[in-house]
Amino acid sequence: MTFSYSLSEIDKASDFIFNKIKYKTIFFRGDLGSGKTTLIKNLCFKIGSKENISSPTFPILNIYKYDEQNIYHADLYRINNLKDLNEIGFFDIFNQKSWVFVEWPDIIINIIDSPYSIVKISNEGKQKRKLSIKNS
Repeated sequence: MTFSYSLSEIDKASDFIFNKIKYKTIFFRGDLGSGKTTLIKNLCFKIGSKENISSPTFPILNIYKYDEQNIYHADLYRINNLKDLNEIGFFDIFNQKSWVFVEWPDIIINIIDSPYSIVKISNEGKQKRKLSIKNS
């Protein structure tokens, strides 16, 4: 399942994701600058969050609200070992029924027991991206 889009078509890309994923846990793969956070920001808005969505690169995990529920947005780019994640209770978020968006998931992907979808973003030029989606 693939979808190509320009950056001005981010709403269509989000709609494609919501129509193709099977799970509320979504792992995002893509090069630096491919638009993972920008896409997640749009997904959060479409879910109903009115908060300022920003990259969790330094805090590791941001939590946004919508309809008295949480959206979890993690960026594991700087994580070198699982101990860092255990210390902040990171793995507890997968036991909830919330939306979970994880950028740079490779350090955890083989140890997560709950089902997930993977969204891969590929650059196709300065303004074009291609999404591919895989459900576990």
